Amino acid sequence: MGRRPSSRVTIVDVASAAGVSVSTVSRVIREHVDVRSVTRTKVQAAIETLRYRPSSIARALVSGETRLLALLVSDITNPFYPQLAKSIEQEAAKAGYTVVICNTGDRIAETQRHLTRLLGQGLDGVIHAAVGRDEACVLSILGDHRRVIFINRPPVDDSVSCVVSDNFGGAVDLTRHLLSRGHRRIGFIGGPSFARNATDRLRGFKQAMSEVTDAVPFMVTAEFSKNSGTRVLKKWLDDDCGLTAVIAINDQVALGAMEVLIRRNLRMPADVALAGFDGTAIAASPVMGLTSVDQHIDEIGRRAVLLLLKQLGSERFVATRQVLPTKLLLRHSTEGDGRPRTRPARAKTGGARATRDVEP
Repeated sequence: MGRRPSSRVTIVDVASAAGVSVSTVSRVIREHVDVRSVTRTKVQAAIETLRYRPSSIARALVSGETRLLALLVSDITNPFYPQLAKSIEQEAAKAGYTVVICNTGDRIAETQRHLTRLLGQGLDGVIHAAVGRDEACVLSILGDHRRVIFINRPPVDDSVSCVVSDNFGGAVDLTRHLLSRGHRRIGFIGGPSFARNATDRLRGFKQAMSEVTDAVPFMVTAEFSKNSGTRVLKKWLDDDCGLTAVIAINDQVALGAMEVLIRRNLRMPADVALAGFDGTAIAASPVMGLTSVDQHIDEIGRRAVLLLLKQLGSERFVATRQVLPTKLLLRHSTEGDGRPRTRPARAKTGGARATRDVEP
């Protein structure tokens, strides 16, 4: 055929070997029904003999779609995101889609860089799981609200679809449970004020604490990181403020707090009860035994893919908002024997009220 052995096999080579047109080869590759069985067999034999691998770019030009999705995450080292990504990839693969994971670090410039580049490669849609302030940027770059689903936090724009958990309700349930166990001085290690999932969880904590007259909340605005949990809990323990329970904004922050308790030989929950939020697989490990609020991560990922693909194939678009109820997963870190021990706060001269929000 005049083709050098080292050159890439093309669809033209397959057509020539099978004695058919390029369009016929294309129909066989796309499993089109309008191909005679004899012809299909010849084409498939030529493909196998020549070891032809169809180009994804060529398929996109023919079909008008790349079957490429982007998943935007804040921090891939957070155990929440790998678990979410696995669920999304599995569901997308069923429909023949490939998922590209983009780590934004909650920086608008990174979101813009990722999406601009992927759009040049024919990006079909986006699943937004980051918590940053890039919503307007995403919608502006995509230009079509059908092409994006927000998860992990609800978008500000009501004309955009999302699949989220009930962050407010989950925080209320967790805080009420700790109160029912006799805890009254409870700390809340929150997330950034720009993250709606963080502010919703903080509202739930405040709501539940306000229902008990002698409850004393301690609240700190921090980051969604393990280091935040370490830093904040060290300060609270050094201040000897008498906390008997701590709620972390997510399981990763709780892990940082747990390491502090272990290093200081404090028992969970006899000395300090500890709980997280997300329901990650790592929290369920017997090593951690962390009480956590289950967001149903796998289900959120599955639903997000199905909803996005439905939107991409729809001519008439109406935004859909799905809110999944959470579930309280009770484990050793809060469910030990007996009531929490009374640990009175050390008297301070001119000290601020414990309920005031402070920066760590």
